[in-house]
Amino acid sequence: MSGSRMTSSTRRPALAIAAACACAAVVLAPREAFAGGNVGKFDLGLDGDANALLAPSPNNNNLSTMGGGFKLRFGDHFRLPGAINLTPEVGYAFDHVFPGSQANLANGVPENMNRIFAGLRLGFGVSVVPTLYAHAGYGFRTVSDPGTGVGGNAGIAGANGLALDTGVAIEFRIAPHLQLGPHAEFVYIDVPNAPEWLTFGGHLDFIF
Repeated sequence: MSGSRMTSSTRRPALAIAAACACAAVVLAPREAFAGGNVGKFDLGLDGDANALLAPSPNNNNLSTMGGGFKLRFGDHFRLPGAINLTPEVGYAFDHVFPGSQANLANGVPENMNRIFAGLRLGFGVSVVPTLYAHAGYGFRTVSDPGTGVGGNAGIAGANGLALDTGVAIEFRIAPHLQLGPHAEFVYIDVPNAPEWLTFGGHLDFIF
């Protein structure tokens, strides 16, 4: 247990710094960017996700740790010299995660995670664009079936807190106004029995 806490505590500050920098970029990025007055195009992104719970202790009772979710993103997409793609964005995410928490393992109580976020996507390329991204925002956790957990303890209640994510993606530009590709990300919400999970999925971006 102590090793798990140490690993978690060492990665959260780095993730928080990355996400904070991403949010700062959203605030500071101008509508007209850099020399030449390149105007950002509107980017609408739709993500479909599968989730794998990392913490807390997903495998104690061999319960399913998989869930699903989606994201809706929108922002300004800048194509800059040097094949740099920069997209400050905001959005909403929903994730359904199993099981709810350590206290709920006996019943396999799932949790619903709602997030609003702001961040930045940075890619390099023209037709094929490897991309890094990070977001910070606010998460809202609700428990699908409060019930009772192990030993009659009350189920983990809903809670709100800081939400962070960081990930990688590959964008394939298949038309002037359409790109798609796979992505993978790590997500953390700072609430009691803080959930952490990996997300794998695909996305579409419509650029106008």
